[in-house]
Amino acid sequence: MEVDVDNLSDADSVDEDAVPQQKIEIDNKIALERIRETIKLDSSLPWTETLTVSYPETIDVDVDDDLNRELAFYKHALHAANAARALAAKHKLPFTRPADYFAEMVKSDSHMERIRQRLLDESATIKRSEEKRKEREGKKFGKQVQMEKLQERERNKKDMEERLKGLKRKRKDTLDNPQEDDGFDVAVEDAISDRPSKRSKDAGPGGKRPVPRQVRDKKFGFGGARKRSKQNTRDSTDNFEPRGGSARGGKGGRGGARGGARGGTHRLGKSKRMAARGRS
Repeated sequence: MEVDVDNLSDADSVDEDAVPQQKIEIDNKIALERIRETIKLDSSLPWTETLTVSYPETIDVDVDDDLNRELAFYKHALHAANAARALAAKHKLPFTRPADYFAEMVKSDSHMERIRQRLLDESATIKRSEEKRKEREGKKFGKQVQMEKLQERERNKKDMEERLKGLKRKRKDTLDNPQEDDGFDVAVEDAISDRPSKRSKDAGPGGKRPVPRQVRDKKFGFGGARKRSKQNTRDSTDNFEPRGGSARGGKGGRGGARGGARGGTHRLGKSKRMAARGRS
C-alpha cells in the first residue's frame, strides 16, 4: 500500500504496516529525446506506411474548461479525418468498406436469437394489452349503446301512450258517429306502428277504397231475415232418402261425401295390406 506523504496530516491515522512513499516527478528531457530517436521512423517512408496526421496549429486550452477542451478535440479529429481521406485518395489507398464485405459479428447467433425472441415476446405482450384495451373500450361502448336503446324504447313507449290517449279522446266522438269506426281502427294501427299506413288519393275517411253498393249487396245481402236455406221443411222431414247417394248421409255435402266413401268397399288394415303386397 502506497501513501503520499504530502497528503498526510497529524490527525490522520496511518497503518503501521504501510510504507510511506513520496512520488518524485523528474522531467528528464535528455532521456526522453534519446528514447524518441530510437523509435523514430525513417522520414523517407511513404505516408501509406506511417498513416500519421498532425494538426498544423498549437492547441492552447485551459484543461479545466471542459467545453473548450472537448471542442478542441473535435476540431483536431475532424481535421485529421479530412486530411487522411484526401491523402488516401491521393495515394490510391482504399479506405471504405466494399459492398460485399462480411465481417464477423460481435454477438453469437445464440445471443442474437435470444434477443430476437425477447423482442417478439415484447411485441406480443404489447399486442395483447392493446387487444384487451380495445375489448374494454368495446364493452363500454356496448353498454352505452344498450343504454341508448333502452332510453329510445322508453321514449317510444311514452309516445305510443300519448297517441293512444289522444285516440281515446277521439273515440268519444266516434261513438256518436258510427260511420267513422273504420277510420278509428286505421288510426289505432298507425299509432301502434312506427310508420303510418299509406293511403290512396281516392281513399275514404277510414283510409280504405270505397266498395260499390252492388258488391256489398251481393256479399252481405240486404239485411233483415235470412233465406233459411238450411231450415227443415215438410218435404225434407218426410224424405228419408240419403243425400248424395250415401248410406250415412248427414247434413250438407260433408256427411254425404263421407257416407259415400264409407259405404263402398271396406279398406283393409295396414298389416293385411303389407301381407297381401308380399304375396304378390
